[in-house]
Amino acid sequence: MDLFVGMDVGGSRSRAAVVDGAGRVCGAAEGPGGNPVSHPPDQAFRALAGAMRAVLQGLPASAVRAAVIGMAGVGSVRLPGVSASLADLAVEVGLRCRPTVVGDVVVAFAAGTPEREGTVLISGTGATAARIAGLEPVDGTDGHGWLVGDVGSAFWLGRRAVRAALAALDGRRTPTALLPAVTAALLGAAVNTPDSGVTAEQIVHTVHAAPPIALARLAPLVSSAARAGDAVAGTIVAAAATALVADVHAIRHPDERTPIVLAGSVAGGDTPVAELLRTRLSARWPGCVTTAGDTARAAAWLAAARSVPAPRAADLHAVILRT
Repeated sequence: MDLFVGMDVGGSRSRAAVVDGAGRVCGAAEGPGGNPVSHPPDQAFRALAGAMRAVLQGLPASAVRAAVIGMAGVGSVRLPGVSASLADLAVEVGLRCRPTVVGDVVVAFAAGTPEREGTVLISGTGATAARIAGLEPVDGTDGHGWLVGDVGSAFWLGRRAVRAALAALDGRRTPTALLPAVTAALLGAAVNTPDSGVTAEQIVHTVHAAPPIALARLAPLVSSAARAGDAVAGTIVAAAATALVADVHAIRHPDERTPIVLAGSVAGGDTPVAELLRTRLSARWPGCVTTAGDTARAAAWLAAARSVPAPRAADLHAVILRT
């Protein structure tokens, strides 16, 4: 029995899947973040080893023919050390193959299509768009992190939600349903009017007391308020979609007909931003837009696809990502 392992390694969560040669999913597991770019290497590789052991529990590790690990930052100068450490990790857990490391954008793209060329637009905690050729990223936009980029991401939406709440409390007095939503999330009690006694400073203090990226958890508040008809939230959603569509336009030819894969909790989820993205991108590139499925399974498919002819790889994609 041949087995193929895939992992999608993030800063906050690592996900793994194992499939057999027929595309059947034999195991799945999750663990803490294992990206060595955002965590101390020892901590990162302990998390990776734990997730890999969990996904192979009850399965012969020696039967793993190929393994693909997707992670952000693989283009950094730290990659050579990362690759060597992953090889050591494979030996530690009993694999006989050396894992292949690919960018997280490649895994996200493969989660939506078996094609080797196209575009992937990711908006989750962060945001980026990438042009894929030969299952390699060859061009991209944004992805510059929460401090200077990631426009249209969950973090960006959360920060805009807080700004809207502050604008409702300070001298601007701009009414929005985001005021009670944000104060309930941050302060534990919903504030509906500026004269409630809650001050903008209380919100600011609470935000600054947490890691900046924690603002990403407020993104669903914008989606809910926009769907309820809140004008301020609707403006935020529209601005996010406009920025993300512009990211795609910057790297994609107007006449291209390759797939556009939407991925991440914002772009690939059930959100108003995703709805606008599908509408606007489909209007420009009809029939090209698709949504990413399970990224750990996609990584496992990438591992299996390296061992079979191209037509068989497409069939395996349908089985693995449909299961």
